[in-house]
Amino acid sequence: MKKVFISGISGYIAMHCAQQLLEKGYSINATVRDTKKIDPIKKALKDLSLDVSKIDFFEADLLSDQNWEDAMTGCEDVLHVASPYPLAQPKDENDLIKPAVEGTERVVSLALKQNVRKIVLTSSVAAISSGHTKKQFSEEDWSKVDEPIPAYPKSKALAEKKAWDLINKSNKKTKLTVINPAGVIGPSLTSEVSSTQLIISGLVNGKIPINLPIHIGYVDVRDVALAHVKALESTKSDGERIILSNTELWTKDVSKILRENGYNAPRFSASVGVAKFLSNFIPILKPSRRFFGKAMTKNSTKAEDILGIKYIDISKSIIDEVESLKRFGKFSG
Repeated sequence: MKKVFISGISGYIAMHCAQQLLEKGYSINATVRDTKKIDPIKKALKDLSLDVSKIDFFEADLLSDQNWEDAMTGCEDVLHVASPYPLAQPKDENDLIKPAVEGTERVVSLALKQNVRKIVLTSSVAAISSGHTKKQFSEEDWSKVDEPIPAYPKSKALAEKKAWDLINKSNKKTKLTVINPAGVIGPSLTSEVSSTQLIISGLVNGKIPINLPIHIGYVDVRDVALAHVKALESTKSDGERIILSNTELWTKDVSKILRENGYNAPRFSASVGVAKFLSNFIPILKPSRRFFGKAMTKNSTKAEDILGIKYIDISKSIIDEVESLKRFGKFSG
């Protein structure tokens, strides 16, 4: 079976990609920024009865050339998943933008140099929707990087644009597919968590004591990983940006699902004004300020039509996530 390169394998999404690739018999070359994470990665995958001998690990940083070429040698396809993800807004936006853009340029340029068959890049709906006033988004949209938008969506949009620019200017046969997931939830394979997971854990552990006026898309991490693997295997996805969003929910809808499944979650909802006021005193709320009061919906069925994705029930995604976070000691209850 062929070998696939995965950047940032210790990450939340990348671990699920690795699981699904190993289940299908692929071999993997994987990068980690911190070699201390290798043993926990191996343990998590061994616990799933997977053959970790099929993974070769390489220490690599998005801001350094060291080891990337060796890591990609012999790989037919590339999953570029690694990108900095803040749990708080950085003081300097370049702390996010520089590694995201330079890392993408480094990986895509090497992939072209080594004539890989296909690159699947993990982007985000954040590269699509930020800075707009409209409520519906499709893959035709781009976040407005020339306007004062937060650092994370700016980093994702600029990194993705860099990938498309390199591919479009190349005379190589390498194909690119970009996956643009909404808020990713569902079980973790290690203690790594996403900011969207922190919203849900905050609702059940009391750190978010009231439902916020936030309406975003949610998608299960297992569906996101499946989309990456299907994109590798389907020529129909060549040259496509693909939004992944199972459904869009207000925070009060998430709390309702949690309560219906036996978890404590807020019953009362805050207005936009109250939510903004509270965010001045509750740090976990600050990254979410840009979403307050905005109903955001997708206008795309590419995931279903091109990749054949049939989304996991969102209630299952939410509950599986809570159980996972409990297992890793992120909260009790």
